[in-house]
Amino acid sequence: MQSKIAFGIIFILVITAIIVLYYSYLFTMLVAFLLCVSTFFLKTYTQRFVKNSILSSCIAIFIMIALVFIPLLFILYRAFIGINMLDWNALRTYFNETKMWLQNILSHLPFIQEHLAPIFNQISFSSISGSLLKITSIIGGNSMHFIIDGCFIIIFLFVFFCWGENFYSHLKKLLPFHETQINEVAKEVSGTLRIVFFSTFFNVVLQGAAFGIASYILHFDGILLGIIYGICSMIPIVGGALIWIPVCIILFFQDRIQEAIILALYSAGFIGFIIDNILKPWLIGIINRRILSTPLQINELAIFFAILAGLSTFGFWGIIIGPAITALFVAILRVYESDFLRKDFK
Repeated sequence: MQSKIAFGIIFILVITAIIVLYYSYLFTMLVAFLLCVSTFFLKTYTQRFVKNSILSSCIAIFIMIALVFIPLLFILYRAFIGINMLDWNALRTYFNETKMWLQNILSHLPFIQEHLAPIFNQISFSSISGSLLKITSIIGGNSMHFIIDGCFIIIFLFVFFCWGENFYSHLKKLLPFHETQINEVAKEVSGTLRIVFFSTFFNVVLQGAAFGIASYILHFDGILLGIIYGICSMIPIVGGALIWIPVCIILFFQDRIQEAIILALYSAGFIGFIIDNILKPWLIGIINRRILSTPLQINELAIFFAILAGLSTFGFWGIIIGPAITALFVAILRVYESDFLRKDFK
């Protein structure tokens, strides 16, 4: 008995030491693990043709980099070039025209003008440009942090791809549950994450392509705006409005008012409402029934709201953390209902 107590104390101390040691990498390890669970089919598929586990893992990693990190790096590269090529005199002209236009509108609304006039007098192009430079430096720092985290995620993802199956088999032996219970929970979580992966990918591609085509027709950089719009479409509430509203403002000041109205209706109505709110939940249901070998017993709207909650709580990577937590909770409830609750009633 004393030996068991001593072992338990030592085990807790070792686990605490491990957590302290790897605390800085716990989040990236969690993201890499969830990415592995949701995309392990890539490694399984490549291993049909490449029998070596390390080589097939490298190919799967390359596919993940092409899907996730290359578009983000392309945006950062084009943003850096765009900032260096900015015509500050043209921006100053646009700013002055906008300020005069707003002041003319407020002149017809004296009850609002008296409250907003002091604010307008304090706004200048130099103050706004200084704020923009600060924001740019913050974005640059966060982008570098994102790139560093991305490198660690790739390293951990490679480890999970190569030795994840062995880790899973050992974990099943250590956990104090039946193998069927562990497999049921694992199937629920992995299936949910796979649905999230496919539905998010198709949603980003559809929204980005739809806006990119419209931008190209309006003589903008369709590729760049399409990629940025697709990524912004994952942001809760605002989504693609972060892109189409500035583009509509640019069209407005170019005296292309009709095109600005059409683009606003197209972005808010077709892309923002039909694709995001109608087509996306429908895609989740299709993926659940057609792509997964065994459809999951989880509501499509639950996955949809889990994605939104994850994004708002954990940021970009919450897109997989939120559904994973939700799926784990649902799976544990089902195991409790089938294996414990019913036994208590008998």
